[in-house]
Amino acid sequence: MAEIDLKSLLIRCATTHEVDLELVTNIRRALEEHVPAVAEPADSRDALASTDGALALVAKALPGWAITLRGGTRPGSQWSCVLRENESQDDDQTIAAGRGVSPAIAISAAVLQLVGGVEIGFH
Repeated sequence: MAEIDLKSLLIRCATTHEVDLELVTNIRRALEEHVPAVAEPADSRDALASTDGALALVAKALPGWAITLRGGTRPGSQWSCVLRENESQDDDQTIAAGRGVSPAIAISAAVLQLVGGVEIGFH
């Protein structure tokens, strides 16, 4: 199976207005391929099942990182998640952001955005 293109997946997370099976499957595969803390398929399934599951993924993959989550419950609302290595710093190199139609997708997208940047040499 071909590796998931993170850039395309993150764009899809940010622009889709409803969750579909293909999107969820691709996010799960990307988490399994790129996030060392996702040790088994159940970890990626839990991360997308609920906001609590996604927050648990951040706690496991990025212990001590600060999370800012914003969104709305109206139909078509988008959620955004910002991850910071240190709450007191505003250093772009230690920030990741993700958007999605649900809190879990936004959080997962932020984690994937961070690991994607680290893989190409950013920190």
